[in-house]
Amino acid sequence: MTISLTLLAGIGLLYIIFGINVGVIRGKTNTNIGVGEDHNLMLAIRAHGNLAEWAPIAVMLIGAMEYLGASKAMVASLAGAYFIARILQSVGILKEGEKPHPFRIAGALGNVVTIIWASVYVFLNAGAF
Repeated sequence: MTISLTLLAGIGLLYIIFGINVGVIRGKTNTNIGVGEDHNLMLAIRAHGNLAEWAPIAVMLIGAMEYLGASKAMVASLAGAYFIARILQSVGILKEGEKPHPFRIAGALGNVVTIIWASVYVFLNAGAF
């Protein structure tokens, strides 16, 4: 389980980084609750929230793959791709303008593909059939 635990640690660090970013912007804008009038605060909250919404299931599924005996190469590749996708999506959200930023689109695609791949693997290898 070392690969999925390493991914979990990396996601945890990203979670802290994006949470601190929200706090810094809140301090600069003097906004205690909500998004106030600051667009950058709203983007920071969404980058942090999106990570919190999607990462837990992905990390659990990748951990389940590792537990079920998926090859280390498959688990490491998927974990690495997922971590990169999370960074891309979050940075894309933070840089978003009137149109979705290309990093956000690439990261979202990586996020969804990872979850589908891991879900199918776990479903087919969980021994329910």
